[in-house]
Amino acid sequence: MPIETARQISARNVAEIRGAIRIIRRIEAQQRRFAAAAVSVCFASLAGYALDLRLLYLPLAEGGGTHPLTAVVALLLASARLSRQRRGEVAFTILALGLLAWRAAELLWQVAPLPLERWLDGPERALPRPPVELGHNTLMALAAISAAILLRHRTALGMAALVTAFGICGTVIVAYSYALDAALGGMSPVTTLIALLLALACLSRHLDPMALRLLLSDSTVSRMLRRQLLLAMCGFWIGGLLLLQLDPTEWVAGAPLIVTVMLVVAAAGLMSSVAMLSSAESERQRHQAALERLSVTDALTGLANRWACDLFASRAVAAARREGTGLAVVLIDIDRFKLVNDRFGHAAGDRLLREVGHLLPRWLRRSDLAARWGGEEFLLILTTTRLTGAMALAERVRRCFEDRLTLPDGSAPVTASIGCAELLPHEETIDAAISRADAALYRAKNGGRNRVEPPPVCGARKDAETEAPPHRRRSADKIAAP
Repeated sequence: MPIETARQISARNVAEIRGAIRIIRRIEAQQRRFAAAAVSVCFASLAGYALDLRLLYLPLAEGGGTHPLTAVVALLLASARLSRQRRGEVAFTILALGLLAWRAAELLWQVAPLPLERWLDGPERALPRPPVELGHNTLMALAAISAAILLRHRTALGMAALVTAFGICGTVIVAYSYALDAALGGMSPVTTLIALLLALACLSRHLDPMALRLLLSDSTVSRMLRRQLLLAMCGFWIGGLLLLQLDPTEWVAGAPLIVTVMLVVAAAGLMSSVAMLSSAESERQRHQAALERLSVTDALTGLANRWACDLFASRAVAAARREGTGLAVVLIDIDRFKLVNDRFGHAAGDRLLREVGHLLPRWLRRSDLAARWGGEEFLLILTTTRLTGAMALAERVRRCFEDRLTLPDGSAPVTASIGCAELLPHEETIDAAISRADAALYRAKNGGRNRVEPPPVCGARKDAETEAPPHRRRSADKIAAP
């Protein structure tokens, strides 16, 4: 059902947001472990220098190593994340930024190098050590992590800084996957691991639950986003791999192949997006149609509701005045419906109303309308119909009720009192006709029920207004003067 579907969609959105918040809290619960792991790796790297164990700071001979300054700065950043006070976190981070600024000045203006490595050298080593330094990639990754720690929670700049750190680490990992030489992307495996651990320790600080929900939810946009990201990463990785397989002198000859591969990946992503958007648009249109039907339909009987009745009546009155055709209304009230509710329960009363809702449309044309007017009252709007035709149809409906509907225990038939009226030539709305049909319905109730009555004549109108109860009298007050 449309209401149930809407509720399920709303509940699913809330559940997805709560799931994203739970993921962030789990990452936040693990941040101290990530920081402690980074501390362990840093101490292992420094121990490698002290004990001359190259495997701890230089696992690959042809790649880069972890400089002692890198380990010290990473230790300061890890200590910042382990600190339980904001002041200590800021102090450790600022100290790390100071060391990084000193190294940046050394790289840019050739300032005298830091003596830290000479302090850690200790005695003369048996084997010469290959040159190791804190490079540009390491400097940018650690600076980005420092900025993420200093910025306040859940800021766009903080998330951008973390994305920068993860991006640099991803670049190094891609370089390793290509088996590049010359420092393999500018960071050693140990330094890359340290940077990843520190970035994960800061992730919960700036991760937005709504953004995470958009990435992880089961919606069409989320699935399309995940697919686009996967295709983009695979496409660029394949293109780079093909480029590396060619000799630089053959790049011009191999360019068409590389361009073709990238275009195929882009076309696949575009076609996938178009297909998903088309499916989403179709689903949106189905939901919109269901909501439109819901807005003009009575949920219990399936007939038109009051709002739909008002819209239909305004168009029907305009057509009747324009074309000079008749327009009639029939107001139906189930006799002694309150006794049905009191004796058999409201569930039985609802079943009876649903049965009436199934019977009434069978007597109408496609140009007519059956609506639930309120409670146990139903309204029929009959286009191109005069009063005599409305009376004849009302009598057939009354007999149908008497023949087909019975009380839940089968002890007696269900009857209805019906009032009829037609639109007068000078009337511009259907309100007066409905008021006359309401007065006729009251006459049918007073006349013994289970009958059809025409609208009261002018002489009997005042009697109907005087004898009617207050809510009927208010309806009679709306009758237009002849």
